[in-house]
Amino acid sequence: MDNTKKIFRYIKADGMLTAAPDLRRYLTGFPSSFGFVYTDAQESVFFTDPRYAEAAKAALHNEYISVNVTQTADSVLDYIKSKKVRRLAVPLDRLTVKEQEKLLQYRFKLTDSMPVFTKAMSVKSEEELEFIRKACEIAQTAYEALLGSLKEGLTENEVAGYLEYLMRKGGAQDRSFETIVAFGVNTSVPHHAAGHDKLRLGMPILLDFGCKYCGYCSDMTRTLWFGGKPTEEFREVYEAVYGAHMAAFEGIVPGKTGRQADALARDYLAYRNFDKFFTHSLGHGIGINIHEFPTLGPNSDAVLKDGMVFSNEPGVYFEGRFGIRIEDTVYLDKGITKSFMTADKKLTVL
Repeated sequence: MDNTKKIFRYIKADGMLTAAPDLRRYLTGFPSSFGFVYTDAQESVFFTDPRYAEAAKAALHNEYISVNVTQTADSVLDYIKSKKVRRLAVPLDRLTVKEQEKLLQYRFKLTDSMPVFTKAMSVKSEEELEFIRKACEIAQTAYEALLGSLKEGLTENEVAGYLEYLMRKGGAQDRSFETIVAFGVNTSVPHHAAGHDKLRLGMPILLDFGCKYCGYCSDMTRTLWFGGKPTEEFREVYEAVYGAHMAAFEGIVPGKTGRQADALARDYLAYRNFDKFFTHSLGHGIGINIHEFPTLGPNSDAVLKDGMVFSNEPGVYFEGRFGIRIEDTVYLDKGITKSFMTADKKLTVL
């Protein structure tokens, strides 16, 4: 997919320069820690250093973009200047002050490419959807394999490490974010950092995890009960969170705003008197980055469209006691919300 032309056609500039790693990946499909992508009406060039040159040339052979080996930003800017570029599009909010000063020293008139990136990246192509679908399949297959290995005495760190191993074993290139594993009272912290707490009978487990496939992310959360019977309170709260998740899943359609989507879950939790314990937004866009446009939250005016991929993750948290979150990676397709996940969302007791 030639995303360089997809972006450049909507930018009013002589040329476009992109250095941010995620945006470079979007334009080229090639991962690297150093590089620049230059695009104009005639060409697209990926400038990178000798560490990536061989791999980049092989990966981009016969593609829409050429590869040029360089080790400095100055050589790239000299190349652009030689093409008589005056107005240069760059993602302004991704630039450091030093980088912006360097561009101004070259007397480029800068225009912002970031709004076009944000809009384009929010609606996924069929190829992108397939990458995300595969990332979701890998994540949930790893999760299902993990369940049979959970036993008393394991630490949160050990479970997080094993889950990440299972995702790698299943074909993942990396995790989407730092894996969250929380036992017992730690589940009340939405972004708990896995530590050395040990799994005991009669406690909840919260697992929030995802992986990358061909650069695209998945995101999934399940809350379980380990050992014995869950308390009636836990069951009641779980059913409320599940109901909120399904209210959003069934009610989100193209044309709704992020605020309206969030309200579907939040209003359901209000009906169950748990809304004040829902302390974060319903969801976020998912793609090359784990957090992208659109946001599905109380302050979001983003309009949802077919092809958008986002999380549906209502949660309820009681400080110092327990928390419950249920999350799928979902997408809008032909007017309805569909889930990439098939793993059971009903309360699982191990």
